[in-house]
Amino acid sequence: MFTEPKIVSSNDLETRSYVTFYLNKKRVREYNGNCLNLTLNPNRAETITERNKLLDRLRYELHKALETEAYPASKLIPLEKPIDVINPTEALLREALNKKLESDLSKTYKRNLRLIFNDFISFLTDSELQTDIASISTVRIEKFLTKYKSSGTYYMNKRRDLGVLFSAAGRMIDQTLTSVKKTESRRVKARLHKAYDKEQLKPILTYLKENNYNMYLCCLITYSCWLRPHEEVRLLSRQHFRNNNSKIHLSGDENKSLKVRVVYIPDYVQLELNPILALLDKNQNIFSHAVKPFNDAYFNTQWKRAWNKMFDKGLVHVNQTIYSFRHTAAIDVFKRTKDVYLLQQMI
Repeated sequence: MFTEPKIVSSNDLETRSYVTFYLNKKRVREYNGNCLNLTLNPNRAETITERNKLLDRLRYELHKALETEAYPASKLIPLEKPIDVINPTEALLREALNKKLESDLSKTYKRNLRLIFNDFISFLTDSELQTDIASISTVRIEKFLTKYKSSGTYYMNKRRDLGVLFSAAGRMIDQTLTSVKKTESRRVKARLHKAYDKEQLKPILTYLKENNYNMYLCCLITYSCWLRPHEEVRLLSRQHFRNNNSKIHLSGDENKSLKVRVVYIPDYVQLELNPILALLDKNQNIFSHAVKPFNDAYFNTQWKRAWNKMFDKGLVHVNQTIYSFRHTAAIDVFKRTKDVYLLQQMI
């Protein structure tokens, strides 16, 4: 009989922390993972955050060992010759991550891969980290993914990100790793960037122009020039505007298509841009008016604040976003031309 292991700690690194529980009515305190043949030393941590993470890991491992009657673990007998693991999980996944980080992917995608890598590595036991990656079972991965079960979309996004790393790792060893693919899939509720009605556009843009000019300019360019707001519009500087500010030139590494892209600027957008561009040097951003642009989340934050106020006024509807301006423009072109090829070229 045992009780649930609990962490006892403080905000002082000089005070030793431990995990305590009762086993057969006897109180037990564990300060490290020696009892489980694990290298876990929370009290050697250099920060409170690191120590708390190690304590949580120690608590988890102790609970697992108590449930399986594997506490305390038998002492390991050292082998005369260590067994070399051909494809150790942690090393291979780290290498897969690094390859992805070196490739031409979006900042958000790279960030998501880092997050899932760190979470998964923290979840695995020390022995699992050093074992062959092919031995990581679907059951273990499903247990890990239950952390993200708050919504189908959240779960499937994390499942996809982990699958990307396993697929990349598999390619490096010329082996198909199917453990992630075999995990449970969940239904994802589709959310579209709902298009705006024609009657909505003018009131929305008018409101934004009066209350948040940067947000107004971003939405106007997104709608009129078909640029992506966060990774293309946000990063525009004076040097991107050519031919008396009638065109925007993006190089291959500045847009999703990876090709040089030239878009025309309508006259009504030029009227808004000309006074701004006249005051900027070549490398200055059109929104920050500095060499450094605003951070990645800038327009997301600005839009959320503006959206709430516009929603209260009845100007916008649920699922209408910044991207909805681009979506609206695409629908309008298709309705007028019925030309899918033209639409693909413009996007």
